[in-house]
Amino acid sequence: MKIRLTVYFLIVVQFCFGQIDSISSNGFYIPKNIDECNMVLNNVLGKKAKKKLKSAEIRDLQNITGLFIIDEWLKNDSTRLANYFNQLSLTWEDFGKREFLIALSYHKFINNQPFDITFECKKITDKRDSIKREREEKYKVDIKADSIDGIFIPTDLNSCFMELDRLLNDTIKQEIRNIQYSFELVGKYHMGLGRWIRNNWGLWGGSRFQIYFNDREIFHPDEMSSIILICYLKHLNGEIFDSEEIIKTLHIELGEFMENGLTKTILFTPPQIKYSKNYRRFLKTNKINDIDL
Repeated sequence: MKIRLTVYFLIVVQFCFGQIDSISSNGFYIPKNIDECNMVLNNVLGKKAKKKLKSAEIRDLQNITGLFIIDEWLKNDSTRLANYFNQLSLTWEDFGKREFLIALSYHKFINNQPFDITFECKKITDKRDSIKREREEKYKVDIKADSIDGIFIPTDLNSCFMELDRLLNDTIKQEIRNIQYSFELVGKYHMGLGRWIRNNWGLWGGSRFQIYFNDREIFHPDEMSSIILICYLKHLNGEIFDSEEIIKTLHIELGEFMENGLTKTILFTPPQIKYSKNYRRFLKTNKINDIDL
């Protein structure tokens, strides 16, 4: 009863001060720190959920599902709990880590064990930064390498055509040659040959071919692979073209296609929120009776 009254008191306080980032869109109070998370969870969780969290192995907390209240707390990066984690260097990209730390904190709380949020965040950020440094070092090597993981990396469109001529069999080449429209080609091969090109020629992770496109102000791997496919069709059909000019032209055409095509509607239409049965029950009762580990 005391905890419930405390939560209600905090809600009243936030309304008095107009802190709109303290209430979720579904009307749930958003904690300002990890201690308040524990307090609210203690009120929201049912006996079965508490029992599971209390006896859980630490590793199991990494894959927890059913703590719907955390979705309410961290739906966007403007809530005060999100800002609290931002100050601890855990951004929206670390959503899974944020959820894990909230669960871990409550696990320690219910077992009467100490928990240092600053220390735990530092462990996560140190590991993340170490991985980032390793990737940066690999990137520096890969952008100069003539091959990555044993696969030759083209330097420009001409060497790309030579490599595709070598890699693809005559049947696939003829299929490509028979396609009449550029965007039909992109649609057909984007997830097959296009994906192989993006993944194996370092258009995502870094390569000299990626740098080739970056130098020509093409930065998205999907656009790079589309340009490669369209130009390869022209190459197979014996068309003579200037690589620099065709890249500029296709950059504009692809941009217009994305701007005027169906993709615009798909990307920018706000999705309708569809809650699961258990989430709807939580919204109605303000209780979480069970979770999955």
